[in-house]
Amino acid sequence: MSTATTPTDLPAPGSLGAWLRAIRYHSFTASIIPIVIGSALALVSQSISWPLVMAMLIASVACHAGANMANDYFDDRKGVDNERNLGPHKVIQLGLLSADQVRNGMIVAFAIATLVGVPIVLATDWRVFLLALASLGAAFFYTAGSKALGYIALGEVTVFFFMGPAMVCGAYYVLTGTVSWTAFLLSIPIGAISAATLHANNIRDIEHDRAAGKATLATLLGRERSSTEYLVWIVASYVAVLLTIALEPAFWPGALVALTLPTAYRLVRLAYAAPDAPSLNRLLRKTAGLHLQFGVAMTASLLMRALLDRM
Repeated sequence: MSTATTPTDLPAPGSLGAWLRAIRYHSFTASIIPIVIGSALALVSQSISWPLVMAMLIASVACHAGANMANDYFDDRKGVDNERNLGPHKVIQLGLLSADQVRNGMIVAFAIATLVGVPIVLATDWRVFLLALASLGAAFFYTAGSKALGYIALGEVTVFFFMGPAMVCGAYYVLTGTVSWTAFLLSIPIGAISAATLHANNIRDIEHDRAAGKATLATLLGRERSSTEYLVWIVASYVAVLLTIALEPAFWPGALVALTLPTAYRLVRLAYAAPDAPSLNRLLRKTAGLHLQFGVAMTASLLMRALLDRM
């Protein structure tokens, strides 16, 4: 099995660059886009509160940062992250931050998410409190505990639900006090492409995860069938948009997401054909890019719909 190479452009230990590497700030679009989509849909419903939108964005990003550091901390404690890892090196293994520092950073991030979430809960009701509690629990127990969600083949399902329906519908509920079928349908692509991104990561790590005793859908399905699962996540994203437009033709601007189809097609081909770890790393990066492109196109379509309603 190939081994990862040590990066040559490392930040100084304990520096701001080391912490930025630990929180994986480049991944935050995955936690920003669902809030933006839910808020844009609320704008269509003429029910918006910009302070609540900002609070949700901060809480979402803080929770995501906490989840990323929890992933590094617990994977290190369990021996999953080591010199044989095919993915990017982690800050603990590289000596950029100690395990205790990463653990403390995780605690601070989750505390920020909780504190910022308090006014959101106070402005709404107990349902939002339960959703926020479940989201924090999922972020922590994704890698924490003897039955961590990411270790028992529940990673993609967890990511799909909490970074799709939970966040999009949750944001919409905070701003409107209700949840609609439109919000649910439009949340499916956001969660599905996030799940596809995680799945691309797990396809790359099949051999490493099997050796570490970590069960993922990719390790259970094997390389070929894992590519088919990737296809299913991608296809489901576009089918959900088509269904939304079919049920509610006024959302026809959603057809803008078709602009991302060529990228999606190339990624599916890459998922089936990628011969090595560098190719699968490219699949991972570009699937995250598809999530951003799809999210921007969907946001633009919702803003277009809101503008047309006011004309």
